[in-house]
Amino acid sequence: MIRARLVFRGREAEAVAKAVEPDNLPNMILESGGEKLSLQFSTEKIGTLLSTVDDLLMNIKIAEETVKITEER
Repeated sequence: MIRARLVFRGREAEAVAKAVEPDNLPNMILESGGEKLSLQFSTEKIGTLLSTVDDLLMNIKIAEETVKITEER
C-alpha cells in the first residue's frame, strides 16, 4: 500500500476544500481548517497515486482560481 499526504496553505483553503470534496474517494481523508487543507489517501499502484495527485492538483488549482475571480467581482 502506498500512502500520500498533501498539505496546502492559503486563505482560500476552506473554500477549496468544499470545492474538491465531491471528488473524494472512499480511501481519501480531507481535513480543512483556517488556512490549511490536508488530503490523505492510499493506493495500491504508483501509477494510480500519480494520476490521483495530478487530478487533485488540477482541481485545486481551478478551485483556487475560481475563488480569486469571484472575490475580485
